[in-house]
Amino acid sequence: MLMLDRRMLLRAGSAAGGAAVLAATTTVPALARAPQGGEKAQPAFYRFRLGTIEITVVSDGTLAFPAETLWGDRAEDARGLLTSTFQPSSPVGLQINTILVNTGDKLVLIDAGCGVDKFQNTTGRLLGHLASAGYAAVDIDMIVFTHCHFDHLWGISDGKNASLLFPSAEFVASETEVAFWSDPELPGKVSAKQQPLVTQANLKLASPRLRLIKAAAEVAPGVTTFDTAGHTPGHISVHISSGSEEMLLTGDVVVNSAVSFLHPEWPFGFDMDEPLAKKTRMAFLGRAAADKTLVGSYHLPFPGFGHVVREGSAYRWLPADWRWTA
Repeated sequence: MLMLDRRMLLRAGSAAGGAAVLAATTTVPALARAPQGGEKAQPAFYRFRLGTIEITVVSDGTLAFPAETLWGDRAEDARGLLTSTFQPSSPVGLQINTILVNTGDKLVLIDAGCGVDKFQNTTGRLLGHLASAGYAAVDIDMIVFTHCHFDHLWGISDGKNASLLFPSAEFVASETEVAFWSDPELPGKVSAKQQPLVTQANLKLASPRLRLIKAAAEVAPGVTTFDTAGHTPGHISVHISSGSEEMLLTGDVVVNSAVSFLHPEWPFGFDMDEPLAKKTRMAFLGRAAADKTLVGSYHLPFPGFGHVVREGSAYRWLPADWRWTA
């Protein structure tokens, strides 16, 4: 048992009294020894296992657009829906969640982000966040493009679109998609805001190591693509399976956790074939809900994993619980 003698008690009382006086007479700046973390407080990657496959979500940053850009004539309705679900409505933010699939033999990156300061200055974090996750660009064996929009393709090259950043990677894309974006007449077919010449420059850089596939191709063990055209002519999504576990990666079939699910019939501003994109979105959501399959999304809030449930004639997004151990 701890015994306190009279001298010890007097010393303790004296110290406490002195501290009280000091506190009353001294102004101490708030948080003097606890500076705020700022931007570095945010997570850069998220890792979990799917059977024997290791999945790591690696953020490339964020994009932001006016609701009019994303949903056109439905912008006002979209803002109301976003506000009712406690999401920012002006501008509307989109995450960029690249997915690194470690099969044990291959490191396969699904999409490559936007690149540093190429479109908006909130992107281009991929290489730094890969390093935080324990990987370097040279480690990546394969990059699969769901499609060739700027925020999925441009991250393969430096700021001048002059040299590749992934020295060992094989590039894989839909032959339909590459044919569309490689067309010399492309600048007259898409909005100038999409900077089609930059996309063509990146495809030219990738071409010596570019493998063209048809939808439904298995690109690595357990990693199979499937046709989800509409957003772009050759858009593909990805099915990943290991043992009894499986997952669907959306690409840009859905882009917002409220609008894309509660109103999948609303056209999305970057969809090139709106009727086909709507049909594809409905089919994807129907499949995910019926099969109760885990879904990984490119643009939903980080890390972007969850499930789709049917709600009347529409759907609802249920984010998956955070897994603290891989």
